[in-house]
Amino acid sequence: MKTIKYLAASLVTLLFLLGTVQTYAGTPGKSETLKMKVEMGCASCQAKIQSGLGKTEGVEKAVADLATKTVTITYDPSKTNKDKLVKAIETLGYRTEFTPKDAKVGHSCSDKEMKKDGKSCSGDKK
Repeated sequence: MKTIKYLAASLVTLLFLLGTVQTYAGTPGKSETLKMKVEMGCASCQAKIQSGLGKTEGVEKAVADLATKTVTITYDPSKTNKDKLVKAIETLGYRTEFTPKDAKVGHSCSDKEMKKDGKSCSGDKK
């Protein structure tokens, strides 16, 4: 009798564990990551892009790397997609690698250090 109870308890535990493993193994990650090149020329541009994307629906995290001119965006694909993210960056005034060549995109840079030195941000409107 003890053996049957032990086997039944073991079987229930095993089935529970198998169900749990299948549930987690079959659940795709909610977030996706998109990396894209963005024309930005200074720290002000970098901050503006990160901040602007951070306010975009579905964006969980946005990191703009000035050195590589790359933006890495972690987002919820049920709330946004690549096209919407590209449009959000263009609305901020920046051209991406996916922006059509004839699109009118430009911004006015406000980086005080660059303006003080008389330099121009590479993304400034001409």
